[in-house]
Parts: sequence; structure tokens; C-alpha cells
Amino acid sequence: MENKKSTFWGIFLLVAAAFIIAGNLGVFGDISVWTVGFSVVLAAWFITSLFKLSFGGMLFSLAFAAILFDEALGIEAITPWPVLGAALLGTIGLNMIFNKNKRDKFFGVNMAHGMNGQLVDEQFADDEMFKCESAFGSSVKYVSSCALRQAKLESSFGSLTVYFDEAKLGNDPVNIYVENSFGKMVLFIPKEWNTDVNVDRAFGSFNENGRPTREDSKKVYIQGETNFGQLEINYI
Repeated sequence: MENKKSTFWGIFLLVAAAFIIAGNLGVFGDISVWTVGFSVVLAAWFITSLFKLSFGGMLFSLAFAAILFDEALGIEAITPWPVLGAALLGTIGLNMIFNKNKRDKFFGVNMAHGMNGQLVDEQFADDEMFKCESAFGSSVKYVSSCALRQAKLESSFGSLTVYFDEAKLGNDPVNIYVENSFGKMVLFIPKEWNTDVNVDRAFGSFNENGRPTREDSKKVYIQGETNFGQLEINYI
């Protein structure tokens, strides 16, 4: 996976360099080199979003492309705000249709309300798998596992906070996949875990608070993406 990603971005940078040189040589006529450069970036964003089935990435890359070429396409009447609004509503609609909140059969779920009114889900993985999805709301989850191996966290248009401090690691490497769109996701990770973080950002932010001591020999890989949102990892 990592080799394929490196190859793609390597090819992308070579193509971008070629387009910049061609633009400065006047190959594209009256189209500025900056327009060419943004076009390449938007194309890469759309392709990577397509492979990841990220509806927000696909629709917003197309929306920005429409804004960029609105005069040439004769669509000035729907740019910029109408097309951006359509992309937003389209993203919400597609996420509601294809990312419905499903309970994983591996987990038992106890629902309660915290002191601040947030919805608190205490989820216990039976053995090694954990999955949670949150959309259009604020949710706090506590993970308890005897031998965690994999976790998949998805948050759209809301806030999701996940505590891993009660989770124990198994013998195999652990993979934590995160996907955050138009919202905020906060993870609390034991500082003793030997973490390796690789998160893609598209108009989003990513922050790490504290430093892991990496005392545990087992590897924990945190990977995924945050689009138009904020991802925060706290080492505790």
C-alpha cells in the first residue's frame, strides 16, 4: 500500500513539473501556469478520493475545478457558492446513503449520557476487532479489549472522541484506520504504544499532543485521512 502511494505521488510530481515547464513555455496559450498547477492538484485529489471512495474529496475537487474554469465553461452563474453548496449537500447525502451507522456483530454496546450531555458509548471488543461510525453528532467512545488488532473509526459532520487507554494489545501489529470529514476526531493513545502515524490531509489539520515513549515492542500503525476537518492525537 505504501509503495503504491509513493509511486502515485512520485508520478504526480513529475507530471506537475512537466506541466509547469510547459505552461511557462506557452504551450497552453493564455492559460496561466498557476491554473495549470491547480488543475493537476485537483486531478490528483479527485483520483485519490475516487480510490478511497471519499465522496467529499471527489465532489469538492470537481467543485473547485468548476470554479477554476467557470468562464471557459460558461457557468459563472453557479460559481462559487452554488457549486460549493451543491458539493456540500451532495457529500452529506452520499454519506447518509452509503455510510449508515451499523452495529458490528463483534461488539456489545452500552449507551449512556455523560456529564456534559454528550452521548457516551462504551464499546467492548470481544477479541481483536473494533469499529465505530459517527455522523451529525457528538460522541465519546471508550475501547476495552484484551488483544486489540484492528480499529476503524469514521466521523462525518460531527465530533468523535475515542479513548484507547483501557485497550490491551495482542501479539500482532495493530492497525488503526481513521477517516474524518467535515468534523473533529480526537484520539487518546497510551504513550507507551510504539506508534507509527501516517495521515493524509486535504484542507484539514492534524495535531499530535505529547510524545510517545514507545516502550511497548508491538507496532501500532495509525493511518487514514482527514478532509475539511481536524484530527488530534493525544498521548496519555
